[in-house]
Amino acid sequence: MRYIMKATIIFLLLAQASWAGPFQQRGLFDFMLEDEGSALDPDEEYLPFGCPFRCQCHLRVVQCSDLGLEKVPKSFPHDTTLLDLQNNKITEIKDGDFKDLKKLHIVYLHNNNISEIGADDFCVHGYNGRKASYTSLSLYGNPVQYWEILPSTFRCVYVPGAIQLGNFK
Repeated sequence: MRYIMKATIIFLLLAQASWAGPFQQRGLFDFMLEDEGSALDPDEEYLPFGCPFRCQCHLRVVQCSDLGLEKVPKSFPHDTTLLDLQNNKITEIKDGDFKDLKKLHIVYLHNNNISEIGADDFCVHGYNGRKASYTSLSLYGNPVQYWEILPSTFRCVYVPGAIQLGNFK
């Protein structure tokens, strides 16, 4: 009788465990949206596949440093706030490289080969429609001549001391 009772209890426990449904992953990063402490806004569309090749993206930070890049990558997650492109071989910033990054606040471009910066390279034309502004824009260690940069180039930088230029070797 004891043997039958033990076997019945074990059977019921195993049967109950098998009633659970199979694991179903809805999306690669869905687990982040369910976390109450997550920095992602669950009401916003998150584009996990907008991360440039060889770069690392985590939440709102895109790190593309030390990759030997010769130009700014074309695709970024739309909610990027910090973009790290330091220590590459980037030669120019083109008008529109950052146009879709409306939440971008910090850009590290130091130690590249940037020799020229245009008036609309960082702040899109008609800036008043853009809500975000830069809090840090690091361009030191580039051959750009700071006296050749138009003052309007940094019209969307409101934080004193946010622009870092100079020290090219």
